Amino acid sequence: MTRSRKQNSYFDEGCKPEEQIPRSFSVAFKEVGVGSREEVRVVLNGNEQLGDVINDNAYHNDFYRYHDIFHYTFATLLGWSPCTRAMMKRKRKSDVVLDEIEDGARATITEEALSMIIFNEAKRKRYFADSSRVSRTTLRIVKEMTETFEVHVRTGKEWENAILKAYEVFRFLINNGGGHVNFNLLTKDIQYSVIN
Repeated sequence: MTRSRKQNSYFDEGCKPEEQIPRSFSVAFKEVGVGSREEVRVVLNGNEQLGDVINDNAYHNDFYRYHDIFHYTFATLLGWSPCTRAMMKRKRKSDVVLDEIEDGARATITEEALSMIIFNEAKRKRYFADSSRVSRTTLRIVKEMTETFEVHVRTGKEWENAILKAYEVFRFLINNGGGHVNFNLLTKDIQYSVIN
């Protein structure tokens, strides 16, 4: 893959189907905590648990247990999420360079760090409930931290849209104690509903 890849193309469009982020998928976020310990299980397409059952890993409840919504939203709206690839076992292992650099530990750590940086701003802004803007400082950090990865072609505005959409769904999950989310990479659409 060259760094001059067209901005609107999929980063994995030339890869084997099993190494592509699914073009549509659904994820259920289910509260499974016992007592005061709030935990969430994330289930793909109704039958496959993604990652570990997670809690906030914090002294105070701040709902970070739902943060995987950020990864799936980035995958859908930006076409990029090393974390989603790892959780769905969609790493591009047939290409040694992509596997090591774009889907490797450094890329995954970068995405997790970005999620935390953005989260810290979001907490101050009620998870963007009353804001339609992400700070220029945060967007600059996002662009700087991703400049060596394939997602460098995404603009600050695309990142902002992805972040705000992720937090729209995040707030829904908080308010409903979980939920069901459908992602469509082809239409760049994310729909959410309560779990029946």
